[in-house]
Amino acid sequence: MTIRVMDLISSTPDDLPPRYGSDRSTTAIARIVDLVEGGRQLIVSLYGGAGVQIPATAVNWAGVKTAHVLLDPDTGRPVHALGPAPSPEGPLPAVPKTPEPKPVARHAVLTPQWMGTWIPGGWSRYGDGGAWQGTNPAGQRLRGLITYGRQLEALGTITITRALLTVRPAAHVPPWALVIQPTAYSESGPQPIGATQTINVSAAQAQVDITALAKTIPAGAGLALVGAAYGGIIKGGDSAALHIDYTETLPVKPVERRAQ
Repeated sequence: MTIRVMDLISSTPDDLPPRYGSDRSTTAIARIVDLVEGGRQLIVSLYGGAGVQIPATAVNWAGVKTAHVLLDPDTGRPVHALGPAPSPEGPLPAVPKTPEPKPVARHAVLTPQWMGTWIPGGWSRYGDGGAWQGTNPAGQRLRGLITYGRQLEALGTITITRALLTVRPAAHVPPWALVIQPTAYSESGPQPIGATQTINVSAAQAQVDITALAKTIPAGAGLALVGAAYGGIIKGGDSAALHIDYTETLPVKPVERRAQ
């Protein structure tokens, strides 16, 4: 029996193997920009793109200028340095400079997580749960506390440019001198931490600039009312809210080139 095989052979796809460095190639040669941890990781530049830090095979990378790198087949991004590559014959492309971080202006409003007043014997809901200071008509010495939880800490590394405290005083108390101080909560009463600031309070609501004081509030701390004059800040609404303008420095992400 005779079988024709030429037609079958001619129908076989004639695909060439992937070109080195093409989108289908999983390896490429990258320039070594710097060694990290003595060569456990490398910062490499592919096709003149921005430097990328990747893990590296445990070999001696000292003095090596180029490396065979494994690429992500979907993005073309270097993911692992396989080993040293031959020294290039021509000049290597320059590595783009990393852009300088730029400060970004932001605004945040920190609302009270808890408000209370310390009287001899323990914490209380004096004045319907607000924060009070001074000596009340019954002769008790009061120290109030406003806490904001971890809201300030959650903003990250920031620079406060302005901080305004919303003060809503109790309406039945005549004008008084409010004294606030960064303070930590404890079961035995407020634990003062920093400097104080005096604010003259009238019967109307006001926003008071406490920028200098806000910059000294430690993570997790709040504001205590420690003055001698009798008065309080009521609870609810936007009372005791802390409005913060700040700048945050964000790293500028370099533009990376995809493998060609």
